[in-house]
Amino acid sequence: MQVKPKESKTAAVRKIADILDPGSFMEMGEHVSARYTEFYHPDSVMESDGVVTGYGTIDGNLVFVYAQDGEVMGGTFGEQHGRKIVDLYEHALKANAPVIGIMDCAGFRIEEGLDGLYQFAKLYRKQAEASGWIPQIAAVTGQCGGGMSISAKMADFVFIEKEKGSLFVNPQKVVANAIGENAGASAVFDGTYEWAEIAARIRRLVGMLPPCAGFAPEFEETSMEELNRVCTDIDSMAGDARAILAEIADGGELLETQADFGQDIVTGFIKLAGQTVGCAACNTVDGEKRLSAEGCNKAAAMVDFCSEFSIPALTVIDTDGYQTTAENEKYLPEAAGRLAVALASSEAPKIGLITGHVAGSAYSLLNSKGLGADYVFMWDSADVSIVDPRQATEILFGKWSKELEQQYRDSQSSAVALARHGYADKVIAPEDTRKYIIGALQTFVNSR
Repeated sequence: MQVKPKESKTAAVRKIADILDPGSFMEMGEHVSARYTEFYHPDSVMESDGVVTGYGTIDGNLVFVYAQDGEVMGGTFGEQHGRKIVDLYEHALKANAPVIGIMDCAGFRIEEGLDGLYQFAKLYRKQAEASGWIPQIAAVTGQCGGGMSISAKMADFVFIEKEKGSLFVNPQKVVANAIGENAGASAVFDGTYEWAEIAARIRRLVGMLPPCAGFAPEFEETSMEELNRVCTDIDSMAGDARAILAEIADGGELLETQADFGQDIVTGFIKLAGQTVGCAACNTVDGEKRLSAEGCNKAAAMVDFCSEFSIPALTVIDTDGYQTTAENEKYLPEAAGRLAVALASSEAPKIGLITGHVAGSAYSLLNSKGLGADYVFMWDSADVSIVDPRQATEILFGKWSKELEQQYRDSQSSAVALARHGYADKVIAPEDTRKYIIGALQTFVNSR
């Protein structure tokens, strides 16, 4: 059998080079090739067996990376192919460093039968072992079907390359009541982008995250001017989660996750005084401020990730309650329960910021003092009530007037009322939001 050397500039190698610092990549197992089997004995095979593996750095941070090569062996997953990825995970776990997977896999290599399936099971096991200990990032740049789609879902973050990436369990032609060419992608992905944007986002994400659960992300230097910056116009941004998070963030930068999923909640990472903070913020959609099952699941996933990696979590709370559609009714109790468990069980620092009108039990769910928030700040213009204040007034007083409603607000639902009951630690002017959140974060400096 003749072994053909792998070309130095395959698409897989180029994509790795786009992500890593120049000259930092060290390939592992570059001469590995598929072995002969009963049904597979070609005249020659290509080195790498369809996947390039190795390690390098992103802004000096160690990462392990693999890139499947659709140009080799028809882009199939075989025994040696799988062995290389499993070996990469073993190195990453020992080195306490993130894994980045660039996925382009047409499926299992039939000629190698059970040997390939065995390695796939080992890959699942290694990914499960890595879950919650080292960050796992996936970029789907080609086909990602069958078992490989499950591997992608096991990653913490999944990016899809625009017009090229395809994520599915079964191909559309075998799915009953087909629901689209790329139906699975919307359920898990962190965004569909051109490759250059995916590479840039992966680099930014690695810079935001700790290398593993045992280490805190490095603090970045922050100027005194930036540290004491006043958020002058932030009160005009009420209801716009992206604008609020960007306004309080160092450099105005929000790295959003799952941007096209659960629009009523915006999740992502920001830096505050150089420290990474995970965020879940209520967002107005089509003029409504109501929580959906998708939004709750999205927020829960962010809180769970922050909990696993000891990253402080910030919630921005401004909602009129839950969505009232019949479809949402099916899934909302479970999703809301998942978010409640995530917040209540997390031992990472948790800060709640109430920026608007909050109605009903959604207040209790979203990182309230009763659920275990370490600090709760409340804009002086915000309020919390069980029902609409006018309706509450009519129930409590038997009639409504402007004066009676104001009496109810002052005693039961205003920011000062919550502070008097101990449910808000500080009533603040909106422009001071950044200052107070940074101060709260600094109280946890010895717990890093």
